Amino acid sequence: MIRISAMRRLAIGQGRGLLAAVLVLGTPAMAQDAPPPAPRMIAPAAATIANPQPDHPAYADLILAIESAVDKEAVLGNAMAVVGQQLRADPNVGAAEAVSPGLVDEILAGMRPVIDRHNDRVAKDYRPRMMAAMADYLTPEEATDVAGFYRSDLGRKLMSGVISNYNMESVIAAGMKEQQVTEAQVRGDITEAVTKGMSQMDKSDIEAIGREALANPALMKLQRIAPEINRLRTQMENEPLSPADDAEIVQVVEAVFAKRFAQ
Repeated sequence: MIRISAMRRLAIGQGRGLLAAVLVLGTPAMAQDAPPPAPRMIAPAAATIANPQPDHPAYADLILAIESAVDKEAVLGNAMAVVGQQLRADPNVGAAEAVSPGLVDEILAGMRPVIDRHNDRVAKDYRPRMMAAMADYLTPEEATDVAGFYRSDLGRKLMSGVISNYNMESVIAAGMKEQQVTEAQVRGDITEAVTKGMSQMDKSDIEAIGREALANPALMKLQRIAPEINRLRTQMENEPLSPADDAEIVQVVEAVFAKRFAQ
């Protein structure tokens, strides 16, 4: 018998990874240590600021700048690929796929609107918290400077390389096992993507990123924000599907099997 609960767990893991990446992958991408020959970017000890303008629109604009640098379709495609691999690795699902090729892809296609809705809901809920975290460490002027980097050709090239290597494998695996996603898993997925993405960039681009970080104090501050962002991202990735979305996932799986394996 096919385990529909496994399908739901995979769906939750997929949704978690996507919404986290779109909102905040950009912060660790700049804050992580880069592989050689990039310079090691070390910021001073974390220190919040007494920000008189925590509601300044510059923080919302910074989140939008990071989002605009992320190819959402690429993130979703990477996640779908990992979910598909894990589904096919299940003996029952794999056997059903062998008899009815395309079954897994049809299930994933049916899940996608549910995951998109889940992503939108959680992203909306967490966006103010992300902005507040930025405001704890960056002045409005610094937030504007960082947003400018992520809108630049160099910033977008950095994010493109990271996103192309970001597959959320640890996060999705945790969802499959009905485990809480840990901060270490979140950090591990991001670190792997950043390391691979930067290793594929031209030496001149990596050096340019290093010069940009050293010349722009606001970018250097991103290391200070990273722990708080990672904490929020972990919370986001542990947000469950709503009861309605969970029920819809069940309906999708049952409908696909009923169509392909009619009694």
